[in-house]
This record gives sequence, structure tokens and C-alpha cells, in this order.
Amino acid sequence: MEATPTEPPAERPARDETSPAEKRVPTVSTLVRHVRRLPQYVRDYRVIRTTALFFAWFCMGLYVRIVGPTMIDLKDRLGVDYEEISRVLVSHTVGYFLSTVSGGIFLDFQPKYSWVILGFAFMAAGLGTAGTPFTTTLWGLGFLQHLAGWGHGFTDAAGSVVCVRLWGEKASAPMHAMHSGYPIGAFIIPLIAIPFLSPDRPPADANGTTPAPPTVEEAWLLSSVQWPYVGVSVLQFIIGFVFFYFQYRELATYYDRKQPEKSPKSFSAFVSPSRFLEGQGRKAVFLLVCLFLFYTMFQFNQNPFTQYMVSYMVETGMYTKPEASVVYSTFWICYASMRWLSIAIAAWVPIHVMLSVEITGLCISGVVLAAWGATDKTVFWAFTCILGLFSSSVFPGGTAWANRYLDASSVVFAICVVGASVGSTAANYVTGYLFEYVGPRAMLYFFMSCGCALLVVFAVMQVSVSPLFAGPGPSARGETLEMGDRQDDKDAKKDNERSTSNI
Repeated sequence: MEATPTEPPAERPARDETSPAEKRVPTVSTLVRHVRRLPQYVRDYRVIRTTALFFAWFCMGLYVRIVGPTMIDLKDRLGVDYEEISRVLVSHTVGYFLSTVSGGIFLDFQPKYSWVILGFAFMAAGLGTAGTPFTTTLWGLGFLQHLAGWGHGFTDAAGSVVCVRLWGEKASAPMHAMHSGYPIGAFIIPLIAIPFLSPDRPPADANGTTPAPPTVEEAWLLSSVQWPYVGVSVLQFIIGFVFFYFQYRELATYYDRKQPEKSPKSFSAFVSPSRFLEGQGRKAVFLLVCLFLFYTMFQFNQNPFTQYMVSYMVETGMYTKPEASVVYSTFWICYASMRWLSIAIAAWVPIHVMLSVEITGLCISGVVLAAWGATDKTVFWAFTCILGLFSSSVFPGGTAWANRYLDASSVVFAICVVGASVGSTAANYVTGYLFEYVGPRAMLYFFMSCGCALLVVFAVMQVSVSPLFAGPGPSARGETLEMGDRQDDKDAKKDNERSTSNI
């Protein structure tokens, strides 16, 4: 075992010298104190590893969202329509579903192996991403996207576990920081893909005749979308090796042996709902079902719009391919900007207030887009940006909400991402079917209705944990968190003393 460096007692920062009331209200003195501690924070192994998680989510944004701006070219290369390719892309979310279930169960018993799960996740996703543009059959595309889906699901399942293990009850802001990398990658990838896309089809002639789509041979000659996929896969492999190194360092320094894990000791303990909300098993089951529906509705709302946004703009003649890619990028610029801003907001604003504002704004934006944005370019672009602002922090906000009101474990986070995978799977197929056989505008109505349903689900969730229905669980848990801040700060001292040996 490596020696653990320590600091002289006089140099250790007094972290628990402020009262809980002062901690809840930002003051000039607290900001100055945090600025003075920046060098110490930079050396903190928790900050270093959270930064690595940020880059992991950045890479996830690249490989998950690259399908959107390149879908038309992938479809033409295979010689299929939107309904057929949407059925195949469902294989990604099937892999996502299976990996979140299996990963959540495994990590609930063996949380110390989270880093190696993340490493294998990026290796699998890298193989799926690299092969996607080179396949010539639908089943080949389905297999490769299924493989990428396994990596995607393992990353979501293990990443949240790692973040909570690093930061404990103070994981809300780091959780938002980790997820803030995703929209940056999603914003950059369409700009990277633009030079490699095939040219736009010529417009309809005077008789209204639309030119035939290119043949498979022409599609392979006109586009070079394989190169963005290859570049992204190289980055995935690099990040995978970084996570393998973190796992080696964690096991080599015996860090987990010094920090006991809250793993279930038996199968009965594993399936007991009371472990998530002490003394209130039925309420725990109800909240877990609500969390599942929350993420299902959120993905039902997000997938139709983000996955088919470029196709909608191009197929309706609203924008050309380069213009549509720019609109798509501005959505992710707004998404990323608010995700970064939410890191600071989450440190001071209660999570239920953040989610209430965000989901209400998301619902209103969906109504405006479906009613007026479908035919007006200016309204569509403007409310696409507004939608990006309101939807950016809902996913990490949901996990922070679960960590606030439940005794969150890898199973709780797995339930969240399983709900997301179910929503993604169903939404991909339904949207592709509506797009092909009902019309592109049906996608917007579907998107709008799912946003309204999401608002209803969250309202039920929040009312169920309000004082009106309060038992000893959530309220007592909230008080315990407040009283536990001082102990957390004392624990942070010990963590920082170990930081050098754990990097």
C-alpha cells in the first residue's frame, strides 16, 4: 500500500468554521474563501476525476448525437426509408436498457468497480461508433448501434454512482458539472459533420415533381460521413484507457477499504424498498415508479425533437442541410450554456424549484413549436433555442432530486436510466413511423403532448414529497442532510489529505 501524504495540522483548512445558515447564503467572505482554496481544489482527486467524467460526457454527446445530422446520408447509403432506419436505431436503446439494468444490479453489489465498467463502456461504444458508417446492411447497423447502446447505458449507470461516491450528499453541483459535457459535444458534432455531408437535393421543378433520392452507389460517392465517426471513436478509446488507469489507482491505494460501502448483504435486502426510504417502503415504491415515468416521459419528449430535428427541417424544405446543422448547433449551444449555468444555480437554488421552472418552460416551448413554429422559420429557430435552455438540466436534475429525497444507490440511478431507455426505444420507433406515414409535423404534436405529460408526472412527484404527505422519511432526511454538512466537511479534510496518492 502506498504511503498517504499528510499536511501539518497548522496548514489544514478549517472547513467547518461557518454555520449552516451561512453555508446556504452566498456572501463575499465565503466567495473569497473559496477563491483562496482554488489551488487546493485543483489538486483534489475528486475534482480531477469529476473533470474526467466531464470529458466522458462530452464524448458521449459526440457519439450519441452524431446520428442526427448524418441520418439522411446513412439512410441513403442503405437505400431505406425513415421508418426502416428508425426501427434499426431502436437497437441502440435496447442495448442501453439492458446495460443499465445489468450495470445497476452489478454496481449495487460491487460499486468499487465503477471505473472499470466505465472503461469497458467506452471501448464497446467506440467499436460501435467506428463501424456504423461502414456497414452496408440494416442488421449490421442494428448490431453496431446495439453495441454503442451498451456502452451508453453502462456510462450512465456507472457515472452517476461514481459521482455520488466521490461527493456524497453534496453531489448536486458536481452532477450538473459532469453532465455539462454532453451538450458541448452535441453542439460541436454537427459542425464537424457539415463538410462531410452529401450535397442537398435539387428543389422540385415547375410541375412540383420532386427528384428521386440518390441510389446507394451515388450516396456512397457523394458523402464522406465515415471520417467524423472514426475521429469520435478514437477519442472514445482514449477515454476508456483513462478510466482503466483510475480503476488501477483506486485498487492499488486500497481507497475503498478505508471507505465502507452501503452494499446490500443479501437478496432480500437488495429487493427491499425500505432501503431507499427508511420506514416507508410503499412510498419508496411509489417514488421509484414516478422516477421511472419521469425519465420515460422526458425521453419521449426529447428524442423525437433532437433525433429528427435536422431531418424535419430538410424534408419540409424549411432549411438546407448546412442551415439545418447550424440551427441544430444553436440548440446545443443554448443547451450547453444553461447546463454550465445550472452548476452554479444548483449550489444555491433548491432542486425542486429548478425542475419546476425548467419543465414548465419546456412544456410551453413545445406548444409554441407545434402550433406556430412548424411553418415559421423565425419562431422555429427562436423556440428551438428556448427549448434548449429549459431542457438542459432536467436529466441531471432528476438524479439530484432522487439523491435528495431517497437513499440513492446504483439501483435508483439504474431505474432512472432504464426509464430513459424505455422512452428512447419507444420514441424512436413511434417518431419514425409518424414521420414516414403521417407526416413530419406529426412529430411536433407528439413532442408537445409528451412535454405536457412530463409536467403532470413531476407535479405528482413533488406533491408526494411535500409537507402535505410528509412522513418521517423525506423531512427527516432533509434535516439529516443539513445536520450532516459539518461531518461532511470533516470528511473532506481526510479526503484532501489522500488526494495526492489517489490521482
